[in-house]
Amino acid sequence: MNKYLMITGSYPPDICGVGDYTACFLKAADRDKWSLYNSSVWKISTFFQKKSDISKFQFSHIVIQYPTLGYGWNLLPQLLCIYYSLFTDKKVVVVLHELSQRTLKAQLASLLFFISHKVILTSEYEKEYAHRYYKISLNRMGVVKIVSNIEACNVIKDWDCRSIDLCYFGLLRPEKGLEDFFVAALYLRKNRENARICLIGQILPEHKLYIDKLLNTYADARVEQIYNRENKEVASLLNESKVTFLPFPDGLSERRGSFLAAISNGTLVVSYEGSCTPQLLKTMYVKTSSSEAPKVILKEITEGNNSKLVKYQQKYIHYLQNGIPKSWKEVVELYEKILK
Repeated sequence: MNKYLMITGSYPPDICGVGDYTACFLKAADRDKWSLYNSSVWKISTFFQKKSDISKFQFSHIVIQYPTLGYGWNLLPQLLCIYYSLFTDKKVVVVLHELSQRTLKAQLASLLFFISHKVILTSEYEKEYAHRYYKISLNRMGVVKIVSNIEACNVIKDWDCRSIDLCYFGLLRPEKGLEDFFVAALYLRKNRENARICLIGQILPEHKLYIDKLLNTYADARVEQIYNRENKEVASLLNESKVTFLPFPDGLSERRGSFLAAISNGTLVVSYEGSCTPQLLKTMYVKTSSSEAPKVILKEITEGNNSKLVKYQQKYIHYLQNGIPKSWKEVVELYEKILK
């Protein structure tokens, strides 16, 4: 029987999307076959200590989750990949959760992982990107789309039963389009005095000053702050939300867990289109731009009704049942199929 060692730089209670992904995966996996190596220290100088730590596990395959906040900008994950790929009989598989939207420096660092036995990417777009721009063989890459770590509520609420008019959900940090959310929130507040507007997500201590500055700048928007809640409560909050605004600067894509969580709980999603937005997703949200978002969101909230929401929810259900793995157990099965 093959045995697999999962390596990650972040794991709950760390705040990291890939860390949450890894935890959900291992919860669904057969732990007789899957082990976890998690560390918060990834300096190059710890290479030999890492080798010693890893040698204590029994495994035929190493699976490296990348990137994680815990790795930082350290190249030790790449060095371990090179070592175990070239100088041992272990098979190394790397799961790249991001590639096309990373900086050129980060992309070049990620290319070192392609020396591994195989690379798993999270969308067909990312796979095609690696092939087109870096000439990576299609046979050495697999695709396993993500599923949400936020489960759907048992009963999805109708439009009129939802108490939150507008929310943002996701990691609360720079480069997530939060400035656009606050602009839209302020515009909505000026036009609908009693609107309930919520900022929902996880916040790292190093980003609290950034969030506090936004809250101070847009104090008149009176945004309700709901931080670091359990998954079940987050699902309930999304099920209470009429409109969820996801203003990703690079546009909506299949690797956005916050989008999957939102549609799993039936909220109307407003977002931007980008180069990596697949055709199927383009029918599943209200498309807008940074400049038009405030007016579009106000219009959707003012004119929204259950009939319109249900039309979107039917598309959500079709995608969740046919476009991505149906469960974390299926994700594990897809990994093991690629790892053979």
